[in-house]
Amino acid sequence: MKIKQLISLGAAALFSVGANAGIIFQDNFDAEAGAAGTSTLNYNTFSNWSVSGGSVDVVANTNGWGITCAGGSGKCVDLDGSSGNAGILTSSLLSLAAGTYNLSFDISGNQRGGSADSFTLALGGFLSESFTLSPTAPWQTVTRSFTVSSNTANSIVFNHAGGDNIGIMLDNVSLSKTEVPAPGTLALFGLGLIGLGFARRNARK
Repeated sequence: MKIKQLISLGAAALFSVGANAGIIFQDNFDAEAGAAGTSTLNYNTFSNWSVSGGSVDVVANTNGWGITCAGGSGKCVDLDGSSGNAGILTSSLLSLAAGTYNLSFDISGNQRGGSADSFTLALGGFLSESFTLSPTAPWQTVTRSFTVSSNTANSIVFNHAGGDNIGIMLDNVSLSKTEVPAPGTLALFGLGLIGLGFARRNARK
């Protein structure tokens, strides 16, 4: 194989595995509302969130309400709590350095019938999107990417509409930053590939 081909292939491999995702924020709600299997209506003592309007419920998997959380275990959040006023769930303030980020979360329909439900996702000026799910919509993972140009601090916000006490279910929220290898690392890797190419070339003589 020619040296140029070797370098090209190696660099492609480095970029494919070198862009590592560093977790900035992660929550599956399993530690909320006391012991495993415990559900709490109108819950507002989250470790990583606040309910800035309305109410939300923390729901344990298969708790008798006919609700299954993502993955069939743990706990999840009903974004339309039990106060007749759907909730605004806001994460703690997150420090975001310049770079590219991936936000992912699991959502399902309310799993209890009635009409479709809607909520709006927001994260500073980087993300703003509305979601509407039928009651029978299965669990699905939503992933969104965005780029921060300069250091800032923002929160993830799930703002549910309506107020019939049954809403879209939320689980497994995760925010990660894409980490690209430092230029020095790439240079060393390139030099190593060149050396390998010359070694192979000399071995053929």
